[in-house]
Amino acid sequence: MSTPVLSFAFSLLLLLAFSTTAEAQKWTNAKNKGGVDIKTRFIEGWSTKQYRGSVTVKTTLAEAVDVYRDPVKRKKYMKRSIEVSNLKVVSKNEIITYNLGDAPWPVTDRDNITRSVFTTPSPDVVLVTMTSLPDFIPAKSGVVRIPRTKGYWRFTDLKNGTVKIELQSVADLGGSVPDWVVNSVIVDGPFETLSAMRDLLEKK
Repeated sequence: MSTPVLSFAFSLLLLLAFSTTAEAQKWTNAKNKGGVDIKTRFIEGWSTKQYRGSVTVKTTLAEAVDVYRDPVKRKKYMKRSIEVSNLKVVSKNEIITYNLGDAPWPVTDRDNITRSVFTTPSPDVVLVTMTSLPDFIPAKSGVVRIPRTKGYWRFTDLKNGTVKIELQSVADLGGSVPDWVVNSVIVDGPFETLSAMRDLLEKK
């Protein structure tokens, strides 16, 4: 297991979530550095914060979507993940993915199973909506299964050689992880993820 508590952000907040509600708080600017922008807020029905992150990358729309669809490439920017795989490719528009995240002692490692559905709201946009499937495979001994997440990735071709990548997420991590631990690292998790994805796409 990794030791820094901040490293837990990536492994715990992978399956990233989206929820809209009239009761949601306004977004708070949490971090804006090196072109990566992160906002957070609390929303009704969740004790952990929701986050929204965005970054603009020099790449093509197809390449940006591919780094999410391909589990080998996905693991390269999910650096705190022990295991990343596609459990099932249902169709070109739907995959079921698995992620096992490395948690710092004494917190138990978490895993998450995600159904990702790809749609094209417009010719220049690919939207990947995600929901958890906690019962898709049996739970592993010594690992806590994340019970509830919802989220999306949105990839938008800006028509100038760049793609805007947006990520929005909220998650119930299950088990006994204190909410304050999760909320304390909610900014660094998506920031590191989007930064690493940009570096991979731009081959830095």
